Amino acid sequence: MDTTPRPFAPPDPHGALTSSDASRPDAATAPTPVGRVLGVLAVRPLLILALGLGLLAAGRSLMFANALVVLVDVVALIVVGRAMRAEGRRLRDLFAPWRWVDLAWGALLLVILVVGFLAANFLATLIVHGGAPPVPSSAPDVPLWAGLVAVLIAPLTIAVAEEAVYRGYAQPRLGRRIGSLGALVVVALVFGLQHVGVALTSGPDVAAKVLTTLLAGLLLGGLWLRMRRLVPLVLAHWGLDLLFLGLPTLLLALT
Repeated sequence: MDTTPRPFAPPDPHGALTSSDASRPDAATAPTPVGRVLGVLAVRPLLILALGLGLLAAGRSLMFANALVVLVDVVALIVVGRAMRAEGRRLRDLFAPWRWVDLAWGALLLVILVVGFLAANFLATLIVHGGAPPVPSSAPDVPLWAGLVAVLIAPLTIAVAEEAVYRGYAQPRLGRRIGSLGALVVVALVFGLQHVGVALTSGPDVAAKVLTTLLAGLLLGGLWLRMRRLVPLVLAHWGLDLLFLGLPTLLLALT
């Protein structure tokens, strides 16, 4: 058995392949079919739209989606896992390798994401509403179970599923075909469109939500291009959703 140490191979700048990926003969030579990538990209937008329409049809507040999105996340991860198996790989390969320093990077990226998200929200609100958005006449009725799920479970499942779908799987594979910039824009656009289903109350709400999350998607994709590592992004994304989705939903449920 050859025990000679081998140097670590850095990620492929065009495919974000790890050293273990590069050793596989099909990893760098067989491009992922575009149809498969687009299918993975379409899962979350379609399911979240169906969720939002279902809630409205049932006379429920769209705030319920902040908890029920966990079901969408599970389906999305299953779809990504199947797509990875078609390449002879596993879902967890997208997140490998884990390093303790990722905790520090995650904290730093969280600060960047919070500032970027607030700026994106301010800009989108200014463009769509011309100023402060209309104040709702009444707060939605959110049960306690939805608030607890939204704060304890949903931020983590959303972060894992969205980073796996968009930055971990789709962006590097599209990048091999249309270039890094093209992939960044396409993935960010789909990332923004997936939020249509949680803003169906009015046209301006949809426009503001899509524009805000489109800009946030560009930031997330740019950070991935800079780091080529998914775990710090997952940690930062979890913190962002905890602050701006989980905690507000819980506070509504408690009041």
